[in-house]
This record gives sequence, C-alpha cells and structure tokens, in this order.
Amino acid sequence: MRTEKRKRTEEAAVCAGTADAPPGGPAAGWRTAVGSALGLACGPSVLAVMTFGMFIAPLHQEFGWGVPAIGLGASLLSLTVVVVSPVQGVLVDRFGGRRVVLCSAPFFALALAAMSLLPDSLPVFYAAWVLIPLCGTGLWPVSYLRVTAGWFDRGLGLALGVANCGIGVGTVLVPVLAAALIGAFGWRAAFLGLGATALVALPAACFLLVEPSPRAARAEAVGDTLGAAATRRPFWLVLGAFLLLGAVGTGVVVHQIPLLLDAGIAPRTANLVPVALGLALVAARIVTGWLLDRFTAARVMTVHLLGGVVAVLLFAAGPNVPAALLAAALAGMLIGAEFDVLSYLVPRYFGRRAFGRIYGVAFSVFQIGGAVAATAIGVSRESHGSYTPAMLALAAACLLCAALFRGLGPYRYDGRTPPAPEAPPHLPHAGREAELPANQGAPADGDATPAPER
Repeated sequence: MRTEKRKRTEEAAVCAGTADAPPGGPAAGWRTAVGSALGLACGPSVLAVMTFGMFIAPLHQEFGWGVPAIGLGASLLSLTVVVVSPVQGVLVDRFGGRRVVLCSAPFFALALAAMSLLPDSLPVFYAAWVLIPLCGTGLWPVSYLRVTAGWFDRGLGLALGVANCGIGVGTVLVPVLAAALIGAFGWRAAFLGLGATALVALPAACFLLVEPSPRAARAEAVGDTLGAAATRRPFWLVLGAFLLLGAVGTGVVVHQIPLLLDAGIAPRTANLVPVALGLALVAARIVTGWLLDRFTAARVMTVHLLGGVVAVLLFAAGPNVPAALLAAALAGMLIGAEFDVLSYLVPRYFGRRAFGRIYGVAFSVFQIGGAVAATAIGVSRESHGSYTPAMLALAAACLLCAALFRGLGPYRYDGRTPPAPEAPPHLPHAGREAELPANQGAPADGDATPAPER
C-alpha cells in the first residue's frame, strides 16, 4: 500500500512540476528543445513542403510538364501526410520520438537525393511524392514535440515554442539555399543538396535529443487514450479549429504571390513579401510559447485569429506594398502559432498518454483543410476573376475558429493538480487509508481545474 501511495505521490509531483529534477536536469530538456528545432528546420515540413514550388519552373522547362500536372505532386504529398500522421503518432507513443527520428532520417535523405535521378515520367514523379513523406514518417513535428513536452510542465509553452521555431527558421533559410543551388548547378544538384541537409537530423537526434526520465515517463502514462479523448467535447472542437486553421494557413501560403500579382505588385517585389511572413512565423513560435505559459490557449489564439481576419481582409482589398507586408506579417503570426498551440493543447486537455496519436489525428485534419482550401481558392479565383470572395470566406473561417477555441473550457491537466487517478481495487482489511481518495482535499479557487471523469 505504501508503494502504491509513493507511486501516486511521485506522479502527482511530476504533473505539478515539483518533482526532483531528473538526471540531466533542466539542461537536458532545453538541449532537447534546441535539438528538436534543428531537426525540424531540416525535416520534411521544410525540405519537402516549403521548397516544392521552387522546382515547378525548372521541371516545366526541362520536361515540358504543365504547371497543374506538377502541382498535383504537392497534393499527393499532402494526402500522404494525412495517412502518415496517425501512424507516426502510434510509433512515437510506443517507441519514443528519438528512435523514430533516427530510423527515418536516412531514408528521407535518400528519397530526396534520389529525385536528382528523376526521368521524364509523370507517374514516377507522382510516386516519388508519395514515397518522400512515407520515408520521412518519423520526421514530422510530433516526434520532436512529444520528446520535448516530456521534459516540461512549467515552461511547457516556451519549450514547445523553441522547438517549433525550427520550422520557421528553415522556412526562411532553406529556400534561399535551394534557390542558390538551382541557379548555380541546376535542380538535380539542388535535390542532392536537400538530401544532404536532411542528414542533419541524425546528429541532432544522437547528441541533443534526450528521452524523458523514467519518473517523467510515469507521468506521461496519465491521460486519455485516443478513444477516450474522442468522447470528449474538446477533442472535436480542436479538430474543427485545426481544420479551419489548415484552410486559412495553406490558402494564404499557396495563393499569396498570385494574389499580389493580381493586385498589380511587381513580380520581384511580390516574391519578397513572403519573407515578411517567414520572419513573423519565426517570431510567433517563441512569442506564442511564452504567452501560453501565462494565458489560456483560447485567449492567445483569439488574438492571433483576429490578426488573421485583418490579414485576409487586406488581401481581399487588393493591397499595395505596405498593406501586403502588414498582411503577410499578421498571417505569419497566425501560422506560426498553430502548432505551438496544438502541441500545448494535447497534454493540457487529454494528458500525455496518447500525445502522439491525438496530435497525429489533428495534424491529419489540418492537412485535409489545407488541401481542400488550396484547390477551392483556385477554383474561386477562376470563377470570379478575383481572390476577394475566397479571402472573405477565410475571414469568416477565422472568426468561426476563434469561437471554437473559446468553447474549449478550462484545462483538465493544468500542471498543478493532476486529475484523480483510477481508484485501486478494494482490499479487505486495508484500513481507512485505502478508502480515502488519492487526491483528498479540494484545491483553492483558481488553483486547478476539475479532475476528469473516472
């Protein structure tokens, strides 16, 4: 009985952030966050997704393929990620993020480098863009975010912000590298360079990523399964919110430059406007993480979404250059906040037991929203001769998304008082101690959220 009480006390201490520091102490956690940022900067979210558009013109020039035909490769990539993300979540929950990263990195690097051998065959091209995200299964964000989150409760938001900022940094730097390689050596050499860059994930995982201590791992066993989470209202609100966020973010990223060209902005200037979005995205990763440790996710996202409304309304009006820069910066702040918030919401509403699975499902839904919006906005542009109706629809989506976040309610796992554990089986003659609830005594007002249903 004392062993059981001691186990519960340790789990409660870890959840409350008052446990003794695990081996390696806070330094191991922050080293993991930095390693995660480095891995994400060189992962498929950047090397495959953010550079895809840079190869459209060279491929069109060499093979004569139509732009829509090449663009179908991006759609196949997104649809493959929809399938891969839940599988990745299961693998990460079972084996840990570090192992999954180490197994995936070599295959992803080889798949990218193999694109340098691409023949004049669209079927081969399409198969390649299914294979690349499959080979990078373990390198999508959840692997890094789960291992980072395992080290933190207090300061969780900032730690996740540091990890997520890797995607923002990569979004700014990697396209510059790819453009330089394409200009100097051609697109085939650029794919070889991207494959070599992907190998950075190996030393990052080997020397910087550290799996949480056994004590923290016991705390990670607390929480809902995916099935239990799906019975709770916040789960569906989160999925609805990230479906809309995927539509808004992807719609802006994909159609931003054509929209600016329609507004009469010179091509060279229009191509520089996304830099403002990228810089804002990097800043948003850190700022949002810091805010999440001080304010609820609903409040933080409401502010970002109102900024998103302003951004898409500016785009709808056919902006001049200053307005376009402001709109891009506001959109970048919203896009930069998305995955900080998702990786923070999962442990706060559902615990850490099925972090990977729940995150993977939400990430898949996000990708579906993005794929639908990218196509629908293009169709709207062709039908109406303007991006204005589509941008007005995105403004409405931002407002609806804010309403979904406001409906989430208080955190169930707030990092101070863990939800009450399941009652132990009744033992005869165990004494009064066995009959008392493990979490006896009500917390002070505002000190914690209610325990989950048993």
